Order: sequence, then structure tokens, then C-alpha cells
Amino acid sequence: MKRYGYFNGKIMALNKIRINPYDLGFLRGYGVFDVMRTQGNKPFLFEWHWKRFQDSAKRLNLKITISKKECENAIKKLLKLNGFKKATIRIILTGGASKNGFSFEDKETLCILIEKFFPLPQEFFKEGASVITFEYLRDMPKAKITNYIAAIKMQEEKKKKKALEIIYTHKGKALEASTSNFFIVKKGKLITPKENILLGITRNLVADLAKKNGFKIQEREIKISELFSADEVFLTASNKDIVPIVKVDGKKIADGKVGKATRDLMDIFKNFSENY
Repeated sequence: MKRYGYFNGKIMALNKIRINPYDLGFLRGYGVFDVMRTQGNKPFLFEWHWKRFQDSAKRLNLKITISKKECENAIKKLLKLNGFKKATIRIILTGGASKNGFSFEDKETLCILIEKFFPLPQEFFKEGASVITFEYLRDMPKAKITNYIAAIKMQEEKKKKKALEIIYTHKGKALEASTSNFFIVKKGKLITPKENILLGITRNLVADLAKKNGFKIQEREIKISELFSADEVFLTASNKDIVPIVKVDGKKIADGKVGKATRDLMDIFKNFSENY
């Protein structure tokens, strides 16, 4: 089936898209992006994602070359053209062409890609998943930049240890996962990092839903030791929703089973998304 994307103002077949080899995204990895999925045939939490996309672009002094309304319309057309029942939507913005490899000499490059959404195996939600830790602090953690070198480099290690995700640590603190945020549960209280991380859309939604449903939330630094001594641990991400974590670096979290708070939050989140 022919697939379509949006590229610098036009919707076209993917095989017709041509990126300038002097683009700063290609030469220097200078770019930002955002990822969302569909729910009920429309982008899930588009307003939140757009706001974060704007913030990421601002942090890199990049100008978004499309309006919010134009972006919504382009996504709507692309969803129809590509025909996936459930899709992943990527918006990518890079620095544009530059002859010297550093300065902005042409307008930014903006691309929207639509891909088939592949959900995680149900066993992760029912039985829980494993993660590994890795000492790393992302560049400009508040922005969703295109630099994922550490995450890609760690893929083989992740597969070898049968882990779903990599939780980054720095100077004794657990920060975030490579493509997710995380929460720990301790004595019924939800705790999640806030500094030196990307504030995930699903993370923020889960925190809001938890508060509305009577959970106590604390946003603060989490020591690595607290990660291992937690009663429960779970991940949040746009392409994962809420995933229980039952092992960290091969060590069981509590009894190694999915905890009650996590299950309750999964039900609350499912109910919200299905009625979105």
C-alpha cells in the first residue's frame, strides 16, 4: 500500500520526500520532534503534544513552519490516506539547510509521518515487565530532541537482558526511561521525578487522573535505592500507556507481581482513553 507523509507544506508519497543533505538535522542532529497515537480515529491529547512541540522548538530556537490548525488538518488527511486503524503520529522539525553546518541559512524542515501502531504484548500489562538502568543525563532534557544515541546504543544490551526499557540514572538519582517516564509507589503514595527529565504527556495525564481519583502525588528527586525498595514501579508513555515494572536490573520489585495501585491506575487510564 502506498504511504503518505507531510513535508514542508505538502502531502506527498513517502518515496517522493527528499531531505537536503545540508540540513542541520542530518549534519548536526539539530532537531526536535513529538510522538502521539490515535484514539477513536483522532490524535490522542493533540493539544498537549502541540504545546510540548512548541516548547521544544523554542528551546532550540527553531521556528515551526506550520500552524496548529494546519497541522491538525494535515494529520487528519494523512490518517485517511494511510488507512491505519490505529496509528502513531510523528512530527519532526529540524534546522533546515546550512552550507557551513552550523547556521540557519534556509527555513526549517518540517515532516509529519504516520505509521501503524503496534501495541505492546498483553503479557507486559498482565505480568509486568523488566527494565535495566544506565548512567546517563540527556542533553537539554526538557526538550524532546532528536538525539537518541544512548538509547540506540543500548538496544543490544536491553535485548540481551530481556528488558522493555532503560532507566537513566545520574549522580545517585533515577531520572527517566529512554522513551518513557516512571513512577514508584511507596506506602500508597505515587512519586515521580520532575527535574532533568522530559515531562511526558502520558506522565502528566496519569498524575492528573491519579489526583482526581484520590491518590497522593509527590514530584521530587528519586534516589536509585528508592527505585529498588519501592512497593511498585510503572512506566508511562504515549506508545505504552501504563506498564507495570516488576524487575529492575534483574532484581524483583517487592513480590515481583503487578501491584494494586498500578492496576487501579491502568483501569482509570483505560476508561479515560476509551471515552476520549
